[in-house]
Amino acid sequence: MKDEFLESRSNVFIELDNSKLVGEYSISNVNIQLQEINSEVVTSSTLGTGADTAKANLTYGTYTATLNGEITIKVNGADKKMELKARKSNIVVNSETTNITLQTFLSDPTANFVFKEIFFTGNLTPEGKVYNGDKYFIVHNNSNDTLYADGLFLAQSQFLTTTKRVYTPDVMKDAFTSSEIILLPGTGKQYPVAPGEDIIIANNAINHTEANPNSFDLSKANFEIELIKNINIDNPQVPNATNVAGNLLMTVQGNKSYVMGRFPEGMDAEKFKTENAYNFSYVAVNGAVIKNDSYKIPNSYILDAVNVSQKTGFEWLVTSETLDLGWTYAGDKTDERYGKAVIRKPLGVLDNGKPFLQDSNNSTVDFNHATPYSLK
Repeated sequence: MKDEFLESRSNVFIELDNSKLVGEYSISNVNIQLQEINSEVVTSSTLGTGADTAKANLTYGTYTATLNGEITIKVNGADKKMELKARKSNIVVNSETTNITLQTFLSDPTANFVFKEIFFTGNLTPEGKVYNGDKYFIVHNNSNDTLYADGLFLAQSQFLTTTKRVYTPDVMKDAFTSSEIILLPGTGKQYPVAPGEDIIIANNAINHTEANPNSFDLSKANFEIELIKNINIDNPQVPNATNVAGNLLMTVQGNKSYVMGRFPEGMDAEKFKTENAYNFSYVAVNGAVIKNDSYKIPNSYILDAVNVSQKTGFEWLVTSETLDLGWTYAGDKTDERYGKAVIRKPLGVLDNGKPFLQDSNNSTVDFNHATPYSLK
């Protein structure tokens, strides 16, 4: 007797959950691969432009779904193109109709480290005095890959965003001028940073509440900056950044800008200073010619730049517009600026659910201005 085998199949409806995405966006060229984990048979499905649901007809089994697509997000009126992805395992298909929801996330092949938060104003003490020791940077891994903090440099601008001058020679289109540059330690893969995770680079990596009840604990920061001797407090448990040039004293006035990047392979601190010494001059208000020495950091070394100014008094960007088209602020010269930071906006999530931060190279739209600092 011959038995007739009837293969059980399911009509599968695949819906995208885009609830973690922020702002206006359009999705295109979405392809979904559904692989049965035992037979390894792959079935493909596409999502039409403007459609909400994709469809497939699958045999009963257990599946892994992988989605790849393109997304264009509108940021300040400009289009930013990225990849849209999703993945879900152990999907059981054993009924006539199956509904699947895929949580989408963003992927940018060019993503790297970005400044997540810069706290440069410090806090006031209960007596109303300025307390400077608790300033910090938070650097965020904005990619879906593990990155390494080893060898990152951070620098504060030589020039003020509140005072526009004609500097000779003018190198601003090609380089960032700084005499305050630090370099994070490491042998190359000593300090891994997982996707969507942060590192904290503190002025003084201590518990600041012991000196100022209005402050917070920075004793567990990832790195600390070596300041000038009279205000430097070393925590031996926290690795020190190396001073490539000067001491990076974050200005409480909020009138300087910041960059982060890497030296190219084969470039150490001494070679950098030799090859990138920058002697410039400008004419002061009284007509005197002022000469100065600094260093120029080629734009090609820079991963992220943030122009910072005061809410009123901004005069110009001190980076090339290819690095940053705008600027952010923590306040004006009043006491209201203390305790305020600039914090980058979220745009979506990475594949592990961690934040994907907005990075359109325009600090005016990428940052929340004059925001209470996040560390408590």
